[in-house]
Amino acid sequence: MKTYILGLGLCLYMTSCLNDGFLDVNPKDRQTEHTTFTSYDNFKMYSWGLYEIFTGYGNGQDMSFFKGEYEADNMIRAVKGNEGQYAYQKAKVNATDSDWDYEYIRKVNLMLDNLDDAEMSDTDKEHWRSVGYFFRAYKYFQMMSLFGDIPWVEHVLTESSEELYASRDSRDLVAKNILSNLQYAEEHIKEVGDGDNTINTSVVQALISRFGLFEGTWRKYHGLNDAETYLKASAEASEKIMTKFKDLHPKYDELFNSEDLNGVSGIILYKAYATAQLGHGLTRMVRTGESKIEMTKDAVDSYLCKNGYPVNNHLSNYGGDQNIYKQFTDRDERLYYTVCPPYKVKLSGAAASSTGWSYTENPDERKFIDLMKNLSGETYHRLPTSNFKGFYNQGQPHFVDYNWSIAWNASQMGFWMWKYYNTHTDCSNANGVNTTDAPLFRLGEVLLNYAEAKWELNEFNQDIADLTINRLRDRVHVAHMEVAQINEAFDPARDADVDPVLWEIRRERRVELMGEGFRFDDLRRWKKGHYVDKQPLGVYISNPAEYGNKLLLNADGYVYFFEKPLGWLDKYYLRPIPLNQKALNPNLGQNPGWE
Repeated sequence: MKTYILGLGLCLYMTSCLNDGFLDVNPKDRQTEHTTFTSYDNFKMYSWGLYEIFTGYGNGQDMSFFKGEYEADNMIRAVKGNEGQYAYQKAKVNATDSDWDYEYIRKVNLMLDNLDDAEMSDTDKEHWRSVGYFFRAYKYFQMMSLFGDIPWVEHVLTESSEELYASRDSRDLVAKNILSNLQYAEEHIKEVGDGDNTINTSVVQALISRFGLFEGTWRKYHGLNDAETYLKASAEASEKIMTKFKDLHPKYDELFNSEDLNGVSGIILYKAYATAQLGHGLTRMVRTGESKIEMTKDAVDSYLCKNGYPVNNHLSNYGGDQNIYKQFTDRDERLYYTVCPPYKVKLSGAAASSTGWSYTENPDERKFIDLMKNLSGETYHRLPTSNFKGFYNQGQPHFVDYNWSIAWNASQMGFWMWKYYNTHTDCSNANGVNTTDAPLFRLGEVLLNYAEAKWELNEFNQDIADLTINRLRDRVHVAHMEVAQINEAFDPARDADVDPVLWEIRRERRVELMGEGFRFDDLRRWKKGHYVDKQPLGVYISNPAEYGNKLLLNADGYVYFFEKPLGWLDKYYLRPIPLNQKALNPNLGQNPGWE
């Protein structure tokens, strides 16, 4: 079952690589199991290394942060050859897969296996067992969601462990063990953890909320049993968090662009970045031409109008998409924080190096400049935008090479994604010096988990909508969801196979979590992978000659960058077992369709 450990280095999974007597003496110049795991502080120090599983914004120029968006229907990575691997049928069985990772499981099990002999009280042992269970469950959840059946390893293996060549354990077993470990941790972990921003009761409950919803809906829509067990666990854990976390931080964009999330309302756990200790490169990428991440028209269309109606509903007062200023008028404010609104200014110098600007004479071109002054803090989402050197961009949409001959703050299709834009974090070099903190678990997600789980349990009503979705809408000044008003005709663009109310719950999830990496996993658990079959489109262009007739336009006048997809294949719901692991242990088998 664990032949992959040979690929990682067999010694990592074994209590000892050699058994010669003279080698059993504990080295005096370095830590061993016998000296590392003795006291409470020893376990605390060891546990800091387990937090590495939280990638946050990455530790440098890390594009994988957006993979859950550009593999889905929210965004593209506008680089030739970087079409979504599933929509364009480019996915294949790889020799290796870094997400098939039992080295981390071994690290957690090493701590757990040494608990009983530690010099601690039973209560302290229960706490550290809970911490270990949390991290192990988190990793197993990641792997099970990707690969389905996987080996479950309870202890550090030895050279003679039978598990080394056993088959994979069933999803049923793994899921039950994950939930059981998390429920133990919820009951036994210290309420406040080991200080600020550590694993505590609320963090465990947040993971139960996330895992329970994922597994419950996966089971329902993929024809597996026992979905209700996981949906109830999600709803119950979410309720507990909602009783403790009463308030949402009032500024949506500050959740993703603040130098310090400590004490920020609704933040349950975050990854902290600090100068000269740990930085990321996300903000700098956004303020240069490096990220190539941009939104699709389909994603932009998903944002409601301010009166609470979809753009396709005749009651929405939507201005249409053939004038981008009208397209962005009176929309959910999360759109403005996520896609740079249209504007245009006059620069005081050369386009590539201007540090001054003034308004044009066209009132439309200043409309969203003035709006963002009211919506966002001075160093957050303000217009005009600037690159990391402080040079202003003349306007949006800004097409690469076709507007002002500068690559930064530009896109190929017109919807430049700027959710992680700010002008206060250090962007002085490309070595990962940005220090804005990354939310890992937050109240906004938990509210969405609760709303969806309650619908799946046939318990969603107006009271639940008011407790969850309408709280999120209040923050961005969108009219409340009125459950009784949502019928078959509420959104003419709805997937006809999805209940109208559930469609709106899923819409709220999509826009609230836009750009945070959830979308692809959501499509997989809903069994809606075919949503990626649509060709990604951008803005409407009325006068192609304005751009030298160089933009790619479809027959209706919308910009595109990638051609039409080949289409989703059902085997893509699970990843293939990597070839190196199958070579080490043929008993692992292969996922359907990848044989």
